[in-house]
Amino acid sequence: MKALHLIVALTCLFTAGCGSLESDLCDYKCDCEGCSDREYDECLDRYDYRYEDADRRGCLDRYDELLACEDDTGICRDYRWDISCKGERDALDRCLR
Repeated sequence: MKALHLIVALTCLFTAGCGSLESDLCDYKCDCEGCSDREYDECLDRYDYRYEDADRRGCLDRYDELLACEDDTGICRDYRWDISCKGERDALDRCLR
């Protein structure tokens, strides 16, 4: 599975029209943590749900800020995907209430 995500990520580097940032973030997370297919799909579903909720409530700017932060700060440490986006996550959560 890990090899499949690596192949997808490398293919995206060399072709136009790669997947969304959400799928890239799930790729990074799963490359780090070794996700199963089901866990990878659940990662994508969480982003889809969060996007739809943010869109419905007029919070897409906060959602985009969180994604950008996750992309900028994400790092694999000891086989665990770690991000430093508490402020952005809190801002989105407040907007979604």
